[in-house]
Amino acid sequence: MSFPPYYGISFTPTTHHTIPPSLLPTPTTLRAPSIAVVTGAGKGLGYHISLAFARAGCTGLSISSRTSSDLSTLRTHLLQINPDLDILTTVTDTQSDDSVSALAAAVRQKWGRVDTVIANAGIISAYVRSSSALSDGQTNLPVGLIEDGDWARVLDVNLLGTWRVARAFLPLLSETKDGAQTLVVCTSLAAHSVDSAITPIAYNVSKMACNRLVEHVDSDHRGKDGVHAYALHPGAVVTPQTQGHRGGVWDEVAAGRILGDDEGLAGAWCVWLSGEKRGWLSGRYVSCGWDVEELEAKREEIEERDLLKFRMVV
Repeated sequence: MSFPPYYGISFTPTTHHTIPPSLLPTPTTLRAPSIAVVTGAGKGLGYHISLAFARAGCTGLSISSRTSSDLSTLRTHLLQINPDLDILTTVTDTQSDDSVSALAAAVRQKWGRVDTVIANAGIISAYVRSSSALSDGQTNLPVGLIEDGDWARVLDVNLLGTWRVARAFLPLLSETKDGAQTLVVCTSLAAHSVDSAITPIAYNVSKMACNRLVEHVDSDHRGKDGVHAYALHPGAVVTPQTQGHRGGVWDEVAAGRILGDDEGLAGAWCVWLSGEKRGWLSGRYVSCGWDVEELEAKREEIEERDLLKFRMVV
């Protein structure tokens, strides 16, 4: 399956599906102290992002999700990688203002700073059986606007949940002047999509809005507060939410022809984005499949043409 050029898949001539040597986290990648927060850490991408920070020498790591047993498993794995890692484990529901505020308060109380926040918690629409799918003998297919009734939940988790996390942690990020002051929002290639053949519309819309949210954080808080924000496409990976879908293009997914990226690639990119402040890239969409050296070579072009942002073409 091919995608149009405006999806940005080949923005750099070289693209990666596994972690290249230049991005492999090492115990000295991050300077000390380095405190990171990862939401939605219990499964999938958040789990692997957390592992990347442990490998990169992070001194303190806040992991949160809605399921304590998942966090317990992750904590054990993290300490196997870095026995000295200081870990804060918190059951957090990003659909709740109070829950997210409590998470930020716990991080402030424990460390008094935060260097990096990864707003990773997200969901995809429930896949209902459409009448057209049933007539073709197919099941679990994405559905169009009329039949996708999961909008409120998807927007609340993906967009409002991300906003809650950003709002709760911006004060602490702003105060940590000697740190990375990095906010990474996990967006998706689906933000560019106007077709529900792979991902439902509610998901696509929520991720597009997250890109604009990142632009606002950069505009309002980089110059004034020093906070840098990035909208990261974490790669095309199989997640617990999508691994069982079949039918249509999802047969290609099952065969590994679409969702074939390394789960660890996003984590390596999150560490790279936290390694230093890159004002030229802040407020923009980035993809973990891009080659970072080739991306840095395009810095002047990116700044001059104000690339990698959502704009109407006229």
